[in-house]
Amino acid sequence: MPIFEYECCKCKEEFERLVFRSDEAVSCPKCDSTEVCRKMSVFGFKSGGDKGSASSRMGSGGSGCASCSSGNCHSCH
Repeated sequence: MPIFEYECCKCKEEFERLVFRSDEAVSCPKCDSTEVCRKMSVFGFKSGGDKGSASSRMGSGGSGCASCSSGNCHSCH
């Protein structure tokens, strides 16, 4: 599902919207302004080759990742 995160340029309200077409108008649910900016989302940058889920990549301690035990490497944060 194409769910995008937005921020209203006028009132700074942050919201999510399900958008099916790229030309679909999006307006702020708080002030009804159409001056909105799509925010960068972590999910928007996932590569197609990444087959594991986030939970399967996390280590058993809840921090770090399966490939390291330090919990502060640049590849998992």
